[in-house]
Amino acid sequence: MLLKKIAVAGGIAGLFFAAATANASHFRGGAVVPAVNANGLVTFTSTTFWRPGSDGFPVSGTTNEGTRTFVGGTNYTALTRSVDASDSRFTRVSETFTYQLQSAGSYDFKWNSCCRVSGIGNAAQAAMELDSTITWDGQTANIPILFDFGAINPEVLRGQAYSDGLGAASGSGLTLSYDQALNLNINTQPAPSFSVDPTTGELSISALDTGTNMSNDNGSNAGADYAFSGNILASDGSKVEFDWLFDAVDSGSQNLAPQVSNIVVNALVGDVINETVVGTDPDGDTLTWDLLSLFGPGDTSAFSFDPLTQNILWNTTGVAVGTYIANVRASDGSLTDVGTVTINLSTGNGGPTTSVPEPGTLGLLGLGLAGLGWARRRKQ
Repeated sequence: MLLKKIAVAGGIAGLFFAAATANASHFRGGAVVPAVNANGLVTFTSTTFWRPGSDGFPVSGTTNEGTRTFVGGTNYTALTRSVDASDSRFTRVSETFTYQLQSAGSYDFKWNSCCRVSGIGNAAQAAMELDSTITWDGQTANIPILFDFGAINPEVLRGQAYSDGLGAASGSGLTLSYDQALNLNINTQPAPSFSVDPTTGELSISALDTGTNMSNDNGSNAGADYAFSGNILASDGSKVEFDWLFDAVDSGSQNLAPQVSNIVVNALVGDVINETVVGTDPDGDTLTWDLLSLFGPGDTSAFSFDPLTQNILWNTTGVAVGTYIANVRASDGSLTDVGTVTINLSTGNGGPTTSVPEPGTLGLLGLGLAGLGWARRRKQ
C-alpha cells in the first residue's frame, strides 16, 4: 500500500496555523476524524477542546491553533468552524475541512500545537499532537471510523467506579479495535486501573482508584485534572487518536454535571420513531436541552427534536437503511452532558443492507461534532 508524505503548505485562513507563545497552555484535548468519498475527497471533522474563553485563539484574534499537516498535498478547503462555550470547563471548537486525493493509498494527518493547559495531574504543560490515518482504494467511499468525541462524559466522581463508552462505529463495515496508548506529553494514564476495552472501546476506572489515585484538583484550569488518550483502529489501517481530560470531583461538594441516558432503537424503514430522551441533574437544577448533532447515510429532513419535552419524532418512510446518530445535550447553565440516540434502520430481511454513505451526505446540525457516535454506557 502506497504511503505518501507531503507536508501541507500554509496560507489558507483557518486551516494552517503556526504555533506561538501567545497560544501556550490552551489545549485540553481533541480528535480528528477523516472520511473519503468515491472521488477521493477527504472530509475531516475535528472536535478540539481549549481553555475556557480562548477558543484556540490568542487575545489578538489571530488564528493560532498549531500546525496541521496532511500526507498527500497542499490544497485544503475550509467548510465550517464553530465555537461552543456552553460548558464552563472548556471551549469546544468544531471544524470541517476537505482535501482532494489524487490516487489510492494510506494517508496520515498530524496536528501539533503548544501547549496543554497547566496543572494536569499526569501530563506536562507542553506540546500536544493529534494523529489520524485514512485509507482509500482509489474508487469507493470509505468512512472507516465514526466517532462523536464530545459524547464522552469527562466527570469522574471520586469513590465511585467510572464507565463510559468511546462510542465509535465503522460506516464501512470494518472491524474496530481500541488501545490506550499514551499521547505526546501524557506521562501516565489517569489511574492504574484505567482501561480502554480493546473490543468495545469502553473506558473504565475502579472505585478504589477514583477515590485514592485521582485526588488532583487543578487550581490553574478548572475541570482539567487528568489526561487520557488512545487510538481507535480500523481493520483497513485507518485510525483516529483521541486525547482529553477528566474532571475529578467530590460528590456533594460542588455543582455536578447532568447525566443523560443513551437510547438504542432498532427499527424498520417506514416505522415512526417516537422516543423521549431522559436526563437528570444530581443537584436538582433545571435542565435546558438542544439537538447538538445528527448524522446518517440518508435523508434526515423529517427528523425532529423538541427541546421542551425531549421528544424525538421521525417518520422513516423512504429513508435509506443504516445507522443514524442523534446527539442530545442537557445543560444546567454551567455544565453539560451529551446523550446518544442510535437508530439502526433495516429492511427486515436479515438486517440492514451494508452500504457506505458518502461523507458529503452526513448531516450536521447545531455545532457539529467529530464524526458519528454510537451507543455508550454512562459512568456508574
